[in-house]
Amino acid sequence: MSFLRTLSLTGWLAVAVLTLALILLTMCAVDSRQKAADRLRQADAGKTLAEGRTAAAQDASAIRDRADAREQQIDQSTQETTDAIRNAPDDAAAGDHGLRSLCKLYPDRDPRCRMLEARPGRVG
Repeated sequence: MSFLRTLSLTGWLAVAVLTLALILLTMCAVDSRQKAADRLRQADAGKTLAEGRTAAAQDASAIRDRADAREQQIDQSTQETTDAIRNAPDDAAAGDHGLRSLCKLYPDRDPRCRMLEARPGRVG
C-alpha cells in the first residue's frame, strides 16, 4: 500500500477519472441490456397480441359459418315445409307437415315433438 502514498495529485486525478469512466461504462452497459430486455418483452407482447387477434378472428369466422349454415338449414326447411303444406291433401296433413318442421328445427319447442319422435317411421 505504499504506492498509494507515492501518487501525486495528478496520479490521484487519473485514478479518479479512470474510476469515473469505468462507472459510466458499466452504467451504459446495464442500460443497454435493460433496453434490449424491454424491446424483447415488447416484441413478445406484440406477438401474443397478434396471436390472440388471430384466434379471435378464427373464432368469429367459425361462429359466422355456423350461423350461416343454420340460417341456410332454416331457409331450406321453411321452403320444404311451405311446399309440403301447399301440396297437402287436407288441413290435417298440412298441420302435420308444419309440426314436423317445427320439431325438426326446435325439438323442445312443443310437447307434441316427443310424440313424433316416438312414432315408428318418423321423419326427422
